[in-house]
Amino acid sequence: MGSTAEEGPGIPDPGRPGPGPVHLPGDLTPVGDPVHGPVRGCLSAIGGFFGELLGELVLGTLLALLTTASLAGVFVLAELAHRRDPLLACALGAVAVLLLLLGVRQLRRPRERRGRVGRILAAGTAGFGVWLLVCVGYASLREALDLATF
Repeated sequence: MGSTAEEGPGIPDPGRPGPGPVHLPGDLTPVGDPVHGPVRGCLSAIGGFFGELLGELVLGTLLALLTTASLAGVFVLAELAHRRDPLLACALGAVAVLLLLLGVRQLRRPRERRGRVGRILAAGTAGFGVWLLVCVGYASLREALDLATF
């Protein structure tokens, strides 16, 4: 009653009851969801595809807008500071780099040894790192996708 070597591996025995209806080649039984039918199964698959496509489109657009707006804001602020006083703009840049270095130092320290300022610097540095990762990651992904299309 079991599978023989002549039937081949993986071919079910039609006389043996299985977990569900078995579709054999040449059989006229419908394939798909026995409750809803193949049309509804196909429509739900298409709906799932379009839902995922729309979600990725919305997420990609939101990520592009946030990245572009944040980078544009940083460049506009830097330009305004440079127009007002170039030396002040360089000093603000140096202070920002110094604060980031102190934040990295605080991130490497154990949590219980950080003070209030250390926690704020560590959180700011981590936030800046995530922002930079999103900006660079989005730009790299966009360039990689542009290179992939011929």
